Amino acid sequence: MTTKRTEMEEKIAQAKEHYKISVDGWSHIYDEALNDLKFVYDVDDGQWPSKIKDQRVRDGRPIVTVNKLQKFVRQLRGDLQQNRPSVKVIPVDNSGDVNMAELYNGIIREIEYLSSADIAYDTAYMHAVSSSFGFFRLITKYVKGKFEQDVLIRRVLNPFSVHFDPSAVEFTMEDARYCFVEELIDKKEYTRKYPKADFTDFDGNKTLYGDWLYNDKVRVAEYFYKKPVETELVQLNTGEIIELGDDITVKKIKSLGGIISNQRVQNDHIVKWAKMSGAEILEESTWAGQYIPIIPVFGDEVVADGKKYYLSLARGAKGPQEMYNYWATAATETVALAPKSPYMVDHRQIKGFEGEWESANTENRMYIRYNAIQGLNKPTREPQAAVPTAIMSMMQQSAFDIEDHLGRYEASKGQASNERSGKAIIARIEQADKGTYTYVDNFRRAVIYCGKQLVDLIPKIYDTPRALLIMGENGEHETVNVNNPVVGPSGEVGVENDLTVGKYDLIATVGAAFGSKRREMVEMLLQTMQYAPGLAMVIAPLAIKYSDFPGAQEVYAKIQGEVEKMEAKDGNNGSK
Repeated sequence: MTTKRTEMEEKIAQAKEHYKISVDGWSHIYDEALNDLKFVYDVDDGQWPSKIKDQRVRDGRPIVTVNKLQKFVRQLRGDLQQNRPSVKVIPVDNSGDVNMAELYNGIIREIEYLSSADIAYDTAYMHAVSSSFGFFRLITKYVKGKFEQDVLIRRVLNPFSVHFDPSAVEFTMEDARYCFVEELIDKKEYTRKYPKADFTDFDGNKTLYGDWLYNDKVRVAEYFYKKPVETELVQLNTGEIIELGDDITVKKIKSLGGIISNQRVQNDHIVKWAKMSGAEILEESTWAGQYIPIIPVFGDEVVADGKKYYLSLARGAKGPQEMYNYWATAATETVALAPKSPYMVDHRQIKGFEGEWESANTENRMYIRYNAIQGLNKPTREPQAAVPTAIMSMMQQSAFDIEDHLGRYEASKGQASNERSGKAIIARIEQADKGTYTYVDNFRRAVIYCGKQLVDLIPKIYDTPRALLIMGENGEHETVNVNNPVVGPSGEVGVENDLTVGKYDLIATVGAAFGSKRREMVEMLLQTMQYAPGLAMVIAPLAIKYSDFPGAQEVYAKIQGEVEKMEAKDGNNGSK
């Protein structure tokens, strides 16, 4: 009992050490990212330096924010939503099969569909663009009423709750040794789930990223870490490679007549998972995959003096945005503090009517009386105070500096410019897209890494005979049996759709989704009918078939039926 307790204490101590290292190693990135996020979405007047803002509040002076960054961030997010990356599984060895690769594709599409993965992707990408990093993750969940599990993709709503091993070198964090995901649990829920657990702080260590214990909530952490393991491999004279284990030993291989030509130790790892409070491990298990199932989406990566940084889209544009806010405030202040078009009047002209003149700017009067005095002109208004030209010029320059840093200009958002032809406008848009393609490409890498993890997980989670629902590229669902024992014509026993056989890799493409491609095809078919009306009988049914309006399939069936009747009639006439 004492030994077991000591092992747990060592695990907790190691976890705390890893947590502190990860928090310290990423603190400079997280601090800048939080500042970016608040700046882009103007949280708590985040676009004004605190000292200047506080001083203006004390002086009763206006604070104007004209957020010109948010539209560029939203545009970049919209670009991804219209052109989502998708992965394609391909076989990479002789045992891999093209049909099985397509089955993997169908399973992955179904996982994305059941998970509403687009929400997880969009959340991570939004954070990467706005604050320089975001995350989504994989989980496994039991099917209701069964002992089978499904793989699901889930979003990480708060990217600042994730803490990776800062010594990881790979862009995907694939080589990270550990990772934490923090979560706040209500104390009542915590007591219900873990009735014997204590409410314990992380030793009061205030150097950690935030407080571990709240008044009404407890912060727990999921702790993923890689545990090194060694496996022995032997190669037979036939070229076959076998991994040794409890059931397969060198002695057994030799007893069966196998001749070993080579033997080596392979360094590997398993991924362990634990949920822990500040004092104890609440749950623990072994993750099925070989990767930590937290997928990062990063902004622009930079290494300076051996220190890693990630940049958001808005990082360098914050200075010009602050200047724009300043000059917009100055313009507002100049006009607001100027007198309201005062009258030039001799005091003798308004004698006896002072009340009417004093309320002239607050009451809507049909007339104002005055004393006509010989030799004096009637009272006249002075012109309204204008915004100084220098202020307007600085506002325009600041707006240009924002766009110049982002590499995206008004014409790239469809606003009329010097371009007159459609091709010229498209070329301008494509030029602007190149300046921000880093973010799209980094997201593509994240999707590939997610697919890589799914290919690793699928044969381990879907490892029993079962009927799987899969999704085709056209969005249609079908049921497929996997891992099913079958007997061949000669009595040999095989496995139908064995997911454990073969090695597969992934490629990723960025382009329009299937629905967009289908709409594009329908438009092309309709245009073709205009230029070749003689082909309308052939093309029209296809245009209806691939349309999305309600009842399209019923109309297609009727047209197809009429076409078949006409073809049959023509065939009968021909035979006569």
